[in-house]
Amino acid sequence: MDSSRRTFLTAFVPGAAALGTSLMTPALYAVQASQNASPSQQQATVPHPAPDHPLMPPAAAPPTTAQLRQNQRDIRKDVDQLFSLAQDLKNLADKNDAVVQLSVNLIQKTEDIEKLAKKIRDLARG
Repeated sequence: MDSSRRTFLTAFVPGAAALGTSLMTPALYAVQASQNASPSQQQATVPHPAPDHPLMPPAAAPPTTAQLRQNQRDIRKDVDQLFSLAQDLKNLADKNDAVVQLSVNLIQKTEDIEKLAKKIRDLARG
């Protein structure tokens, strides 16, 4: 390296380093410290809301036996209804030629079946 470049670098580098450290704010130090912290230290600094925190929803009570039995009855009734709707849909599909004309009744039956299936799914999830 020639002497003019060496002289420039010896004068410039310490000045740039001093300028860089003087520009560091306390917020940057905090960010840098959190990045250098171990994962166990980072977990310790994350605040967790108290269980009785007003913004947290209350824990849902488990369903009672009576509610579970009623859900089971509703599911059985809805499955029977779903079965009959599916049979009706099959009969409609056999009668109509979908290539020539799509039946409005066929579409309505499929929508009814879809709604009932979603209702059964929601009941089963409890």
